[in-house]
Amino acid sequence: MTTRLFILTTLIFLFVNPVVSQNGKRSKYSSSEDSIHCGKYLSAYRQFFLINVYEHALESWWIVFHDCPASSEKMYVHGATMYRSYIEAAPEGPAREGLIDTLMMIYDQRIAYFGGEGNVLGRKGKDLLTYRGTDIEQVHHAYEMLRKSVKLQGEESREQVMLLLISAGISLNKEDKIDSNQVIEDYLMVSGILDQKKGSSTRRERTRSAINEMMLKENMLSCEALNHYYEPQFEQYSKDKAYQEKLINLYSAAGCNHSDICVAASENLYSMEPGPESAHHLAMLFITRNDYEKAAGYLEQALEGENIDILIRAEWYYELAVVSSARKEHCKAIEYAREAINLKSDYGKAYIQLGDAFIASRTNLGDEFQQRTAFWAAADMYKKAGLVDPSVTEEANRKLNAYTVQFPDHEEIFFHDLKDGDTYLVGGCINEHTTVRSGR
Repeated sequence: MTTRLFILTTLIFLFVNPVVSQNGKRSKYSSSEDSIHCGKYLSAYRQFFLINVYEHALESWWIVFHDCPASSEKMYVHGATMYRSYIEAAPEGPAREGLIDTLMMIYDQRIAYFGGEGNVLGRKGKDLLTYRGTDIEQVHHAYEMLRKSVKLQGEESREQVMLLLISAGISLNKEDKIDSNQVIEDYLMVSGILDQKKGSSTRRERTRSAINEMMLKENMLSCEALNHYYEPQFEQYSKDKAYQEKLINLYSAAGCNHSDICVAASENLYSMEPGPESAHHLAMLFITRNDYEKAAGYLEQALEGENIDILIRAEWYYELAVVSSARKEHCKAIEYAREAINLKSDYGKAYIQLGDAFIASRTNLGDEFQQRTAFWAAADMYKKAGLVDPSVTEEANRKLNAYTVQFPDHEEIFFHDLKDGDTYLVGGCINEHTTVRSGR
Protein backbone atom coordinates (compact mmCIF):
# COMPACT_ATOMS: atom_id res chain seq x y z
CA MET A 1 0.00 0.00 0.00
CA THR A 2 1.40 3.37 -0.97
CA THR A 3 1.80 6.29 1.43
CA ARG A 4 -0.65 8.29 -0.72
CA LEU A 5 -3.27 5.58 -0.38
CA PHE A 6 -2.79 5.35 3.39
CA ILE A 7 -3.18 9.15 3.73
CA LEU A 8 -6.30 9.05 1.56
CA THR A 9 -7.76 6.30 3.72
CA THR A 10 -7.07 8.26 6.88
CA LEU A 11 -8.70 11.39 5.47
CA ILE A 12 -11.81 9.46 4.48
CA PHE A 13 -11.99 8.01 7.98
CA LEU A 14 -11.67 11.43 9.62
CA PHE A 15 -13.97 13.51 7.46
CA VAL A 16 -16.85 11.36 6.23
CA ASN A 17 -19.92 12.22 8.34
CA PRO A 18 -21.98 9.17 9.29
CA VAL A 19 -25.73 9.15 9.68
CA VAL A 20 -26.51 8.87 13.40
CA SER A 21 -29.77 7.72 14.94
CA GLN A 22 -31.30 9.08 18.12
CA ASN A 23 -29.80 6.31 20.25
CA GLY A 24 -26.31 7.23 19.07
CA LYS A 25 -25.79 4.40 16.57
CA ARG A 26 -25.56 4.92 12.86
CA SER A 27 -28.78 3.77 11.26
CA LYS A 28 -29.16 1.60 8.19
CA TYR A 29 -31.06 4.21 6.21
CA SER A 30 -32.74 7.49 7.14
CA SER A 31 -34.56 8.03 3.86
CA SER A 32 -34.98 6.74 0.36
CA GLU A 33 -32.06 8.94 -0.63
CA ASP A 34 -29.86 7.13 1.84
CA SER A 35 -30.93 3.82 0.31
CA ILE A 36 -29.90 5.01 -3.13
CA HIS A 37 -26.69 6.47 -1.72
CA CYS A 38 -25.73 3.20 0.01
CA GLY A 39 -26.63 1.04 -2.94
CA LYS A 40 -24.51 3.20 -5.24
CA TYR A 41 -21.35 2.89 -3.18
CA LEU A 42 -21.92 -0.77 -2.31
CA SER A 43 -22.06 -1.54 -6.00
CA ALA A 44 -19.05 0.65 -6.74
CA TYR A 45 -16.69 -0.91 -4.23
CA ARG A 46 -17.80 -4.48 -5.02
CA GLN A 47 -16.99 -4.12 -8.71
CA PHE A 48 -13.38 -3.36 -7.91
CA PHE A 49 -13.13 -5.70 -4.91
CA LEU A 50 -14.22 -8.73 -6.91
CA ILE A 51 -11.40 -8.22 -9.39
CA ASN A 52 -8.88 -7.54 -6.58
CA VAL A 53 -8.34 -3.88 -7.48
CA TYR A 54 -8.47 -2.81 -3.88
CA GLU A 55 -7.01 0.65 -4.38
CA HIS A 56 -10.09 1.63 -6.41
CA ALA A 57 -12.53 -0.21 -4.12
CA LEU A 58 -11.35 1.43 -0.93
CA GLU A 59 -12.85 4.92 -1.19
CA SER A 60 -16.35 3.63 -1.94
CA TRP A 61 -15.96 0.98 0.73
CA TRP A 62 -15.16 3.60 3.36
CA ILE A 63 -18.26 5.58 2.43
CA VAL A 64 -20.38 2.48 2.93
CA PHE A 65 -18.58 1.67 6.19
CA HIS A 66 -19.42 5.12 7.64
CA ASP A 67 -22.70 6.02 6.01
CA CYS A 68 -24.31 2.59 5.74
CA PRO A 69 -22.85 0.43 8.53
CA ALA A 70 -25.83 -1.94 8.72
CA SER A 71 -26.31 -2.32 4.96
CA SER A 72 -24.17 -5.44 4.45
CA GLU A 73 -22.30 -7.83 6.73
CA LYS A 74 -20.32 -9.02 3.75
CA MET A 75 -18.90 -5.51 3.50
CA TYR A 76 -16.99 -6.13 6.77
CA VAL A 77 -15.61 -9.40 5.47
CA HIS A 78 -14.38 -7.62 2.34
CA GLY A 79 -12.91 -4.78 4.38
CA ALA A 80 -10.96 -7.23 6.55
CA THR A 81 -9.65 -8.95 3.43
CA MET A 82 -8.43 -5.65 1.95
CA TYR A 83 -6.78 -4.48 5.15
CA ARG A 84 -5.01 -7.79 5.70
CA SER A 85 -3.47 -7.41 2.24
CA TYR A 86 -2.37 -3.84 3.06
CA ILE A 87 -0.87 -4.91 6.40
CA GLU A 88 1.09 -7.73 4.83
CA ALA A 89 2.49 -5.38 2.18
CA ALA A 90 3.38 -2.59 4.61
CA PRO A 91 6.80 -2.31 6.32
CA GLU A 92 7.09 -2.19 10.10
CA GLY A 93 6.27 1.22 11.49
CA PRO A 94 3.46 3.58 12.49
CA ALA A 95 1.66 3.23 9.15
CA ARG A 96 1.42 -0.53 9.50
CA GLU A 97 0.26 -0.21 13.13
CA GLY A 98 -2.46 2.16 11.96
CA LEU A 99 -3.65 -0.40 9.44
CA ILE A 100 -3.81 -3.06 12.16
CA ASP A 101 -5.84 -0.73 14.36
CA THR A 102 -8.26 -0.17 11.47
CA LEU A 103 -8.62 -3.94 10.97
CA MET A 104 -9.49 -4.34 14.65
CA MET A 105 -12.06 -1.53 14.33
CA ILE A 106 -13.69 -3.29 11.36
CA TYR A 107 -14.26 -6.37 13.51
CA ASP A 108 -15.67 -4.29 16.37
CA GLN A 109 -18.17 -2.50 14.11
CA ARG A 110 -19.24 -5.78 12.54
CA ILE A 111 -20.11 -7.11 16.00
CA ALA A 112 -21.95 -3.88 16.87
CA TYR A 113 -24.23 -4.10 13.84
CA PHE A 114 -24.50 -7.78 13.06
CA GLY A 115 -23.69 -9.62 16.29
CA GLY A 116 -22.01 -13.00 15.92
CA GLU A 117 -19.54 -12.05 18.65
CA GLY A 118 -18.19 -15.56 19.13
CA ASN A 119 -17.37 -16.06 15.47
CA VAL A 120 -15.97 -12.56 14.88
CA LEU A 121 -13.84 -12.53 18.04
CA GLY A 122 -12.17 -15.73 16.87
CA ARG A 123 -11.20 -14.05 13.61
CA LYS A 124 -10.15 -10.84 15.34
CA GLY A 125 -8.00 -12.71 17.85
CA LYS A 126 -6.35 -14.72 15.08
CA ASP A 127 -5.42 -11.56 13.17
CA LEU A 128 -4.16 -9.82 16.28
CA LEU A 129 -1.87 -12.77 17.00
CA THR A 130 -0.73 -12.82 13.38
CA TYR A 131 0.22 -9.16 13.24
CA ARG A 132 1.18 -8.39 16.85
CA GLY A 133 2.22 -11.79 18.13
CA THR A 134 5.61 -10.56 19.32
CA ASP A 135 4.02 -8.16 21.84
CA ILE A 136 3.05 -10.20 24.91
CA GLU A 137 0.41 -7.67 25.95
CA GLN A 138 -1.25 -7.95 22.54
CA VAL A 139 -0.99 -11.75 22.79
CA HIS A 140 -2.90 -11.44 26.06
CA HIS A 141 -5.62 -9.38 24.37
CA ALA A 142 -5.84 -11.91 21.55
CA TYR A 143 -5.99 -14.77 24.05
CA GLU A 144 -8.97 -13.18 25.81
CA MET A 145 -10.74 -12.79 22.46
CA LEU A 146 -10.06 -16.40 21.48
CA ARG A 147 -11.15 -17.72 24.86
CA LYS A 148 -14.41 -15.78 24.76
CA SER A 149 -14.97 -16.95 21.20
CA VAL A 150 -14.60 -20.62 22.13
CA LYS A 151 -16.87 -20.20 25.15
CA LEU A 152 -19.56 -18.55 23.02
CA GLN A 153 -19.23 -20.83 20.00
CA GLY A 154 -18.94 -24.15 21.81
CA GLU A 155 -19.26 -26.97 19.29
CA GLU A 156 -19.31 -24.38 16.50
CA SER A 157 -15.78 -23.27 17.35
CA ARG A 158 -13.35 -23.50 14.48
CA GLU A 159 -10.39 -25.84 14.93
CA GLN A 160 -7.92 -23.06 14.15
CA VAL A 161 -9.34 -20.84 16.89
CA MET A 162 -9.05 -23.61 19.49
CA LEU A 163 -5.50 -24.38 18.42
CA LEU A 164 -4.51 -20.72 18.67
CA LEU A 165 -6.16 -20.41 22.08
CA ILE A 166 -3.95 -23.16 23.51
CA SER A 167 -0.85 -21.82 21.77
CA ALA A 168 -1.45 -18.29 23.10
CA GLY A 169 -2.16 -19.63 26.59
CA ILE A 170 1.13 -21.54 26.65
CA SER A 171 3.00 -18.42 25.51
CA LEU A 172 1.38 -16.36 28.28
CA ASN A 173 2.17 -19.01 30.86
CA LYS A 174 5.85 -18.89 29.89
CA GLU A 175 5.79 -15.15 30.57
CA ASP A 176 3.95 -15.64 33.90
CA LYS A 177 0.88 -13.83 32.58
CA ILE A 178 -1.46 -16.74 33.37
CA ASP A 179 -0.89 -19.80 35.53
CA SER A 180 -0.79 -23.41 34.40
CA ASN A 181 -4.23 -24.08 35.89
CA GLN A 182 -5.72 -21.67 33.38
CA VAL A 183 -3.99 -23.39 30.48
CA ILE A 184 -5.19 -26.80 31.68
CA GLU A 185 -8.72 -25.43 32.05
CA ASP A 186 -8.60 -24.14 28.46
CA TYR A 187 -7.24 -27.48 27.30
CA LEU A 188 -10.08 -29.35 28.99
CA MET A 189 -12.63 -26.99 27.45
CA VAL A 190 -11.18 -27.45 23.96
CA SER A 191 -10.79 -31.22 24.36
CA GLY A 192 -14.40 -31.47 25.50
CA ILE A 193 -15.59 -29.55 22.44
CA LEU A 194 -13.56 -31.74 20.10
CA ASP A 195 -15.04 -34.83 21.77
CA GLN A 196 -18.59 -33.52 21.38
CA LYS A 197 -18.33 -32.73 17.67
CA LYS A 198 -20.26 -35.25 15.65
CA GLY A 199 -18.89 -37.33 12.81
CA SER A 200 -15.30 -38.01 11.83
CA SER A 201 -12.95 -35.30 10.62
CA THR A 202 -9.31 -35.55 9.62
CA ARG A 203 -8.84 -31.86 10.38
CA ARG A 204 -10.31 -32.29 13.85
CA GLU A 205 -7.99 -35.20 14.63
CA ARG A 206 -5.00 -33.23 13.38
CA THR A 207 -6.05 -30.37 15.65
CA ARG A 208 -6.41 -32.69 18.62
CA SER A 209 -2.99 -34.22 17.96
CA ALA A 210 -1.35 -30.80 17.57
CA ILE A 211 -2.89 -29.53 20.81
CA ASN A 212 -1.86 -32.64 22.74
CA GLU A 213 1.65 -32.41 21.30
CA MET A 214 1.97 -28.75 22.34
CA MET A 215 0.74 -29.41 25.86
CA LEU A 216 3.06 -32.37 26.36
CA LYS A 217 6.08 -30.71 24.73
CA GLU A 218 5.75 -27.63 26.92
CA ASN A 219 5.27 -29.78 30.03
CA MET A 220 1.81 -28.33 30.64
CA LEU A 221 0.51 -31.84 31.32
CA SER A 222 3.21 -32.82 33.78
CA CYS A 223 2.07 -34.91 36.74
CA GLU A 224 2.90 -32.01 39.04
CA ALA A 225 0.85 -29.55 36.98
CA LEU A 226 -2.13 -31.92 36.84
CA ASN A 227 -1.98 -32.54 40.59
CA HIS A 228 -1.85 -28.80 41.23
CA TYR A 229 -4.99 -28.36 39.12
CA TYR A 230 -7.04 -31.31 40.34
CA GLU A 231 -6.18 -31.71 44.03
CA PRO A 232 -8.10 -28.65 45.34
CA GLN A 233 -11.34 -29.78 43.68
CA PHE A 234 -10.97 -33.55 43.79
CA GLU A 235 -13.04 -34.29 46.89
CA GLN A 236 -15.85 -32.03 45.69
CA TYR A 237 -16.30 -34.14 42.57
CA SER A 238 -15.48 -37.57 44.00
CA LYS A 239 -18.97 -38.83 43.13
CA ASP A 240 -19.06 -37.26 39.67
CA LYS A 241 -18.57 -40.08 37.16
CA ALA A 242 -17.88 -37.86 34.14
CA TYR A 243 -15.35 -35.83 36.13
CA GLN A 244 -13.50 -38.95 37.29
CA GLU A 245 -13.40 -40.31 33.73
CA LYS A 246 -12.06 -37.03 32.37
CA LEU A 247 -9.36 -36.94 35.07
CA ILE A 248 -8.29 -40.52 34.39
CA ASN A 249 -8.15 -39.97 30.63
CA LEU A 250 -6.05 -36.84 31.03
CA TYR A 251 -3.63 -38.42 33.51
CA SER A 252 -3.30 -41.46 31.25
CA ALA A 253 -2.59 -39.30 28.19
CA ALA A 254 0.09 -37.48 30.17
CA GLY A 255 1.65 -40.74 31.42
CA CYS A 256 0.65 -39.94 35.01
CA ASN A 257 -1.84 -42.74 35.58
CA HIS A 258 0.24 -44.03 38.50
CA SER A 259 -0.21 -40.79 40.44
CA ASP A 260 -2.06 -41.03 43.74
CA ILE A 261 -4.92 -38.83 42.55
CA CYS A 262 -5.42 -40.84 39.36
CA VAL A 263 -5.45 -44.10 41.29
CA ALA A 264 -7.97 -42.59 43.74
CA ALA A 265 -10.13 -41.51 40.79
CA SER A 266 -9.96 -45.02 39.35
CA GLU A 267 -11.13 -46.47 42.67
CA ASN A 268 -13.93 -43.89 42.85
CA LEU A 269 -15.02 -44.80 39.35
CA TYR A 270 -14.92 -48.51 40.18
CA SER A 271 -17.13 -47.96 43.23
CA MET A 272 -19.69 -46.23 40.98
CA GLU A 273 -19.43 -48.69 38.11
CA PRO A 274 -17.83 -51.97 39.19
CA GLY A 275 -16.90 -54.58 36.62
CA PRO A 276 -14.21 -57.17 35.89
CA GLU A 277 -12.31 -54.99 33.38
CA SER A 278 -12.17 -51.97 35.68
CA ALA A 279 -11.15 -54.20 38.60
CA HIS A 280 -8.35 -55.64 36.48
CA HIS A 281 -7.25 -52.14 35.45
CA LEU A 282 -6.98 -51.17 39.10
CA ALA A 283 -5.03 -54.33 39.88
CA MET A 284 -2.46 -53.43 37.21
CA LEU A 285 -2.15 -49.92 38.66
CA PHE A 286 -1.45 -51.28 42.12
CA ILE A 287 1.09 -53.78 40.77
CA THR A 288 3.10 -50.91 39.30
CA ARG A 289 2.96 -49.24 42.71
CA ASN A 290 4.14 -52.46 44.43
CA ASP A 291 0.91 -52.52 46.45
CA TYR A 292 0.37 -56.23 46.04
CA GLU A 293 -2.31 -56.53 48.69
CA LYS A 294 -4.66 -54.21 46.81
CA ALA A 295 -3.62 -55.71 43.49
CA ALA A 296 -4.57 -59.19 44.71
CA GLY A 297 -7.91 -57.92 46.01
CA TYR A 298 -8.86 -56.34 42.70
CA LEU A 299 -7.69 -59.35 40.69
CA GLU A 300 -9.88 -61.59 42.83
CA GLN A 301 -12.82 -59.25 42.19
CA ALA A 302 -12.07 -59.27 38.47
CA LEU A 303 -12.12 -63.06 38.40
CA GLU A 304 -15.56 -63.07 40.04
CA GLY A 305 -16.97 -61.52 36.87
CA GLU A 306 -19.07 -63.49 34.44
CA ASN A 307 -18.77 -63.91 30.67
CA ILE A 308 -15.01 -63.37 30.67
CA ASP A 309 -13.15 -64.91 27.74
CA ILE A 310 -11.38 -68.08 28.84
CA LEU A 311 -7.93 -66.90 27.70
CA ILE A 312 -8.36 -63.59 29.52
CA ARG A 313 -9.40 -65.45 32.65
CA ALA A 314 -6.29 -67.62 32.33
CA GLU A 315 -4.13 -64.52 32.08
CA TRP A 316 -5.74 -62.99 35.14
CA TYR A 317 -5.15 -66.17 37.15
CA TYR A 318 -1.52 -66.11 36.08
CA GLU A 319 -1.22 -62.48 37.22
CA LEU A 320 -2.81 -63.37 40.54
CA ALA A 321 -0.26 -66.19 40.93
CA VAL A 322 2.58 -63.71 40.36
CA VAL A 323 1.09 -61.24 42.85
CA SER A 324 0.59 -64.00 45.43
CA SER A 325 4.24 -65.01 45.07
CA ALA A 326 5.26 -61.39 45.61
CA ARG A 327 3.21 -61.46 48.82
CA LYS A 328 4.98 -64.73 49.79
CA GLU A 329 1.67 -66.57 49.68
CA HIS A 330 3.24 -69.42 47.77
CA CYS A 331 0.50 -71.98 48.23
CA LYS A 332 -2.00 -69.53 46.77
CA ALA A 333 0.40 -68.88 43.91
CA ILE A 334 0.45 -72.63 43.20
CA GLU A 335 -3.35 -72.75 43.22
CA TYR A 336 -3.73 -69.81 40.84
CA ALA A 337 -1.01 -70.97 38.44
CA ARG A 338 -2.78 -74.34 38.18
CA GLU A 339 -6.06 -72.54 37.45
CA ALA A 340 -4.36 -70.66 34.62
CA ILE A 341 -2.97 -73.91 33.18
CA ASN A 342 -6.36 -75.64 33.42
CA LEU A 343 -7.81 -72.85 31.27
CA LYS A 344 -4.87 -72.69 28.85
CA SER A 345 -2.86 -75.87 28.57
CA ASP A 346 -0.03 -74.32 26.53
CA TYR A 347 0.51 -71.42 28.93
CA GLY A 348 4.31 -71.60 29.26
CA LYS A 349 4.63 -68.64 31.63
CA ALA A 350 2.12 -70.22 34.02
CA TYR A 351 4.16 -73.46 34.10
CA ILE A 352 7.30 -71.47 34.92
CA GLN A 353 5.44 -69.57 37.62
CA LEU A 354 4.17 -72.86 39.04
CA GLY A 355 7.73 -74.24 39.17
CA ASP A 356 8.93 -71.08 40.90
CA ALA A 357 6.12 -71.35 43.45
CA PHE A 358 7.03 -75.00 44.14
CA ILE A 359 10.57 -73.97 45.01
CA ALA A 360 9.46 -70.97 47.07
CA SER A 361 7.04 -73.13 49.12
CA ARG A 362 9.56 -75.87 49.90
CA THR A 363 10.16 -74.66 53.48
CA ASN A 364 6.75 -76.14 54.37
CA LEU A 365 7.78 -79.65 53.37
CA GLY A 366 9.80 -80.78 56.38
CA ASP A 367 13.47 -81.73 56.58
CA GLU A 368 16.19 -80.75 54.13
CA PHE A 369 15.73 -83.80 51.90
CA GLN A 370 12.00 -83.22 51.60
CA GLN A 371 12.57 -79.58 50.82
CA ARG A 372 14.99 -80.45 48.06
CA THR A 373 12.44 -82.75 46.44
CA ALA A 374 10.55 -79.56 45.47
CA PHE A 375 13.25 -79.02 42.83
CA TRP A 376 12.19 -82.27 41.13
CA ALA A 377 8.60 -81.04 40.81
CA ALA A 378 9.77 -77.61 39.70
CA ALA A 379 12.03 -79.13 37.04
CA ASP A 380 9.03 -81.00 35.65
CA MET A 381 7.16 -77.70 35.26
CA TYR A 382 10.09 -75.97 33.57
CA LYS A 383 10.48 -78.85 31.14
CA LYS A 384 6.76 -78.82 30.39
CA ALA A 385 6.85 -75.04 29.81
CA GLY A 386 9.49 -75.38 27.12
CA LEU A 387 7.59 -78.21 25.42
CA VAL A 388 4.20 -76.48 25.20
CA ASP A 389 5.38 -72.93 24.54
CA PRO A 390 8.54 -72.33 22.46
CA SER A 391 8.51 -68.64 23.41
CA VAL A 392 9.64 -69.54 26.98
CA THR A 393 12.07 -72.34 26.08
CA GLU A 394 15.17 -70.28 26.76
CA GLU A 395 13.97 -69.17 30.20
CA ALA A 396 12.80 -72.68 31.04
CA ASN A 397 16.18 -74.21 30.11
CA ARG A 398 18.02 -71.58 32.11
CA LYS A 399 16.01 -72.44 35.22
CA LEU A 400 16.46 -76.17 34.61
CA ASN A 401 20.23 -75.78 34.48
CA ALA A 402 20.26 -73.57 37.56
CA TYR A 403 18.15 -75.86 39.75
CA THR A 404 19.29 -79.34 38.69
CA VAL A 405 22.28 -78.96 41.01
CA GLN A 406 19.82 -78.66 43.89
CA PHE A 407 18.51 -82.19 43.44
CA PRO A 408 19.34 -84.59 46.32
CA ASP A 409 22.54 -86.54 45.63
CA HIS A 410 22.72 -90.34 45.14
CA GLU A 411 23.60 -91.08 48.77
CA GLU A 412 20.68 -89.04 50.11
CA ILE A 413 18.30 -90.81 47.79
CA PHE A 414 19.65 -94.22 48.84
CA PHE A 415 19.43 -93.26 52.52
CA HIS A 416 15.67 -92.61 52.02
CA ASP A 417 15.24 -96.05 50.44
CA LEU A 418 14.74 -94.53 46.97
CA LYS A 419 16.47 -94.87 43.63
CA ASP A 420 16.56 -92.89 40.39
CA GLY A 421 13.41 -93.42 38.37
CA ASP A 422 11.11 -94.05 41.31
CA THR A 423 7.83 -92.15 41.53
CA TYR A 424 7.71 -89.75 44.45
CA LEU A 425 4.89 -87.60 45.83
CA VAL A 426 6.12 -84.15 46.86
CA GLY A 427 3.92 -83.16 49.76
CA GLY A 428 2.52 -79.94 51.18
CA CYS A 429 0.52 -77.67 48.90
CA ILE A 430 2.74 -78.81 46.01
CA ASN A 431 1.08 -82.25 46.12
CA GLU A 432 2.73 -83.31 42.88
CA HIS A 433 3.93 -86.74 41.71
CA THR A 434 7.40 -86.58 40.25
CA THR A 435 10.38 -88.80 39.36
CA VAL A 436 13.38 -89.34 41.66
CA ARG A 437 16.61 -87.97 40.14
CA SER A 438 20.02 -87.62 41.73
CA GLY A 439 21.77 -84.34 41.31
CA ARG A 440 25.34 -85.59 41.09
